[in-house]
Amino acid sequence: MSIRSVALGVLFLATAASTAFAEDQPGAQSAAEEPQWTEFQSPERGFAVTFPGAPKMTSAAVEGQNPLLQYDFQVSLGEDTVYSVVVFEYPPGKGPSPDNDTYVKLVNAYAKGSETRLRKRGTATIAGYPGFEAIADDKKGKLSHLIDVVPSGDRIYMLVTAGPKSHATGDDAKRFRDSFRLLGDGAPPEAQSVANPPAQ
Repeated sequence: MSIRSVALGVLFLATAASTAFAEDQPGAQSAAEEPQWTEFQSPERGFAVTFPGAPKMTSAAVEGQNPLLQYDFQVSLGEDTVYSVVVFEYPPGKGPSPDNDTYVKLVNAYAKGSETRLRKRGTATIAGYPGFEAIADDKKGKLSHLIDVVPSGDRIYMLVTAGPKSHATGDDAKRFRDSFRLLGDGAPPEAQSVANPPAQ
């Protein structure tokens, strides 16, 4: 499967994430309520993560890239904060190579689709696996996005959280990212990322 198909899927994700800010979704919590963080598990998609509410799940074939499937698990809080795990699922043996070029193309496609500018990007350990992390800001500097990419076999997991300025480096974004785990694997080592650099 080509990186082009992944990029198209990411553009779909970015469009979905940006429209989440404009929609009044059922189940979205008001900003005044304190969110209830609970672990959500999807054994079928092979992951668990802690969300600040019950996620809404959607799935779709990526247009023009059949049989690439995209599963989106999303929680919106108020009008300006969203937490999402997107799973790109490829046919057996057809997943893209988990390398730096693939990661850069994915986060660049996300930035283009969400009309954001990448501020930081780099390799990261997420859920004990080598991956990639980026921080992006909208053109007005009012929203910040934390984007994490974790490859695993014939799946690519993309964790995205976006919210008000400085959200990407805030405690809730880190809580969301750090709670992600692949099901069926052992405990991961200490995670390092561009949002959580190693101590100097």
